[in-house]
Amino acid sequence: MDAKQIVEAGLFLSTEPVPLGRLAELAGVERERVQEIVERLREEYSARGSAIQILRVDEERYVMQVKPEVAALAGELAKPEVSRELLKTLAIIALRQPVTQAEVVKMRGSSAYAHVKELVSLGFVESVRAGRTRMLTTTKKFADYFGLSRNLEEQKKQIARMLTGSR
Repeated sequence: MDAKQIVEAGLFLSTEPVPLGRLAELAGVERERVQEIVERLREEYSARGSAIQILRVDEERYVMQVKPEVAALAGELAKPEVSRELLKTLAIIALRQPVTQAEVVKMRGSSAYAHVKELVSLGFVESVRAGRTRMLTTTKKFADYFGLSRNLEEQKKQIARMLTGSR
């Protein structure tokens, strides 16, 4: 893989502006070479009328993003940001599913009611009435979003490995 591909991928994958020094480390080239690559990429995206642009944030950092006028039209396809607290609740549901909302609230506290509501609205969790509580399970969208198997047992193993940092 050449340096240009690595720099482009680094800008694409980052959700924040990336310093040239960091891109140089990733690509294994000098900072000046990365500067040239980024400028060439900026010109290429601009010349072809792309919906994507590379912006210079300051002397050191660049960011790749969708042009604002296009983002307004296609923004509904963007992945939603998921807070750390929401992820903790989601992890409990994913690992213990099917699990009752009452059990989740017992482990996470009363804020779990709002978390479950948000997770359902994001399409990550399915909630079905079960007596005086609700039964919670993850959805196919959850598996696809996090790149997990749709097989429940394999999914639980993958999540456990992610949480422990092992492969």
